[in-house]
Amino acid sequence: MKGMSHGAATAATPSTTAATAATPSTTAATAATAVNAVPTETHNSPAVRVVAIVGGGFSGVSVAVQLLRQESHAPLRIVLFEPRAELGAGVAYATRDYPYPLNVAAGQMSLDASVPHDFLEYACAQGIRASATDYLPRQLYGEYLRARFAAACAAAPPHLRAIHYRARVLQLRRAGDGRWDLWLDDGSAQRADQVVLALGNAPPHAPAQLLPIASSVFAVEDPWSLGSCAHENTGSVLLLGSGLTMIDAALRLAAIRPRVRHIHVLSRHGLLPQVQASQAHAAGKPMLAQLLAARGSTRRLARLLRGVADDLVDAGGDWRELFVMLRPRLPEMWQGLDARERARFLRHLRAWWDVHRHRVPAGPMAAVRSLERLGVLEVHAGRLESVRTLEDAVEVQWRPRGAQRARACLVDRVVNCTGPDSHVTRHPDPLVQTLLSAGWIRPDAHGLGIDVASDGRVIARDGRPVDRLHYIGPWLRARDWEATAVPELRVHASRLAQQLTRDLGLVTHP
Repeated sequence: MKGMSHGAATAATPSTTAATAATPSTTAATAATAVNAVPTETHNSPAVRVVAIVGGGFSGVSVAVQLLRQESHAPLRIVLFEPRAELGAGVAYATRDYPYPLNVAAGQMSLDASVPHDFLEYACAQGIRASATDYLPRQLYGEYLRARFAAACAAAPPHLRAIHYRARVLQLRRAGDGRWDLWLDDGSAQRADQVVLALGNAPPHAPAQLLPIASSVFAVEDPWSLGSCAHENTGSVLLLGSGLTMIDAALRLAAIRPRVRHIHVLSRHGLLPQVQASQAHAAGKPMLAQLLAARGSTRRLARLLRGVADDLVDAGGDWRELFVMLRPRLPEMWQGLDARERARFLRHLRAWWDVHRHRVPAGPMAAVRSLERLGVLEVHAGRLESVRTLEDAVEVQWRPRGAQRARACLVDRVVNCTGPDSHVTRHPDPLVQTLLSAGWIRPDAHGLGIDVASDGRVIARDGRPVDRLHYIGPWLRARDWEATAVPELRVHASRLAQQLTRDLGLVTHP
């Protein structure tokens, strides 16, 4: 038994000669599609401003909805370039063969911060009995995003229009008038006054040690495709990484029949995410001023954070409340660290921060702990050294943390659960690579994303903000540290929509 000892003409409308991947989406809602059928002559009118949003996940949809709600007095056309058939259906909220739950409670997932229970009300309208503290299925959230996009399209005045254009943007080129030409994989090009890059999370990076089994049946690059392994020889599986992605993969494996006999989890520290609070606590307010005063030193800040968390618990509260109170101030605290202190934080504290900040609901964690007690799931702290195929299995060599000698195990599959790769230079999207090579964007110094100005414009290789080119999404972590969750991204989307409206001269008042 296997075990571990461990410059073209502007295309004004979506191409009708290309494949169906370049036609406006009809999946959001029939009404939205009809409302978006803008006449060609309107597209070509110089009075019509065009905002191109590259990416149709949460960030892209959120910016589009916010733009449609702006008090604009001039014509505006919003084009979401997303090759998938459905908006809002990226990695996080796609329709899956398993009901993966959200990691954030329903009461905090509204598309608009000013309507905090909007998502919960949508769920209840679908016949789902839920409360604000429930963790609902992710694909339901994708449906919610599409519904709200369709509703915003239907409610917008005639001079505001938005469409989903099913094509992939391959390249951006600056036009002679300062606008942008977007070159698409259908062979056409679209011109836009402003471009918003909303590319979402990158796929995980495959460690060099996995190259011997890359593209083979033994390697699972997509952790959410494990349902396809049903009825295959998957008695023993290695999950590389122990964060939130691993939790999803372990739950899916546990649901496969015949059941997987052994799930090995390997990560550098062997840390699992902490559990979300079962109920709200409010025992008192920590000394935020004291924490902010220590923002220049990683060591002093970590010491104060631990002390404040202990004080909260001693007062009958919950240490998780510290993160709730800190969230609005985290960008300020992160920006108060110089390059040396940021590197020190990432090297010594990031793993601990992540498991306390990015938590998992109690139900999924209880299921994972149950697998541990049954001896099905085993967590190891260490480093992957090598893999090699042995007939119908994979031999994995790994070195336990602090040990001098490596250990080995045999598994049927290796699943990459290391999470999104934030190193932009490794991003597989040709658009990202052309933007890098042209110098329109630059990676930050710590491999967290790209440099972005305070107004949302990307910063070029020469250090200057690029006019008419904005970014929203998880790469904002380089600037703000916390920028991957809905509560942060929806605020960025609202601010960016207001900024774009001003830049385009669509309002008559400040």
